[in-house]
Amino acid sequence: MVQEERGASRSRGVTGRARVLAAAGVVAVMAAVGSYALFSDGGTVRTTFTAGTLDLRFDADADGAAAPYVVTFDGGDALAPGVPVTRELVVYNSGSVPALLALGAPVVVNEDPGDEPLQDVLSVRVDEATAGTLYDGPLVGAGFSGLELGAGGTTATGLTLTFEVTVDATAGVGVAGQTVQVDLPFTAAQAAP
Repeated sequence: MVQEERGASRSRGVTGRARVLAAAGVVAVMAAVGSYALFSDGGTVRTTFTAGTLDLRFDADADGAAAPYVVTFDGGDALAPGVPVTRELVVYNSGSVPALLALGAPVVVNEDPGDEPLQDVLSVRVDEATAGTLYDGPLVGAGFSGLELGAGGTTATGLTLTFEVTVDATAGVGVAGQTVQVDLPFTAAQAAP
């Protein structure tokens, strides 16, 4: 009789085991359909970051050499007590970020200073048209800072610094014939944003 009941239940429908497998199949199909029901997409954005530059130049010094830029003062051979000698110097920043220009203390070399070194009786005045007088005093103490120097400059758009050098009117005959080499250390630092 037990066999008849089993056979009868088979003939009436699907076995319990088949029902579980069918239900699991439906759930798997729904899960598969559900995971593809929402569209998705992705993409990549590429960008480039380039650091700005600061490039301090003088006059038509286009090569930007590391060696000092040499200038000669007009009438330099005729330096005499009380007679001013001037020289203009164009300073510009050909880089891409604005800067502040500074002049540090000059480095002076005098190979034959004698009893009265020429550098001790030289004074210098540094002017710029819009900023006015940047320094006026002894050559050995010359310096200034904070002069705005824009970006993308050229010799046509740069700042023109006028240097006026004078031998003190009370200088003695001991300075006659002396020669001094003067290095003017300019620096430019990025202006604060």
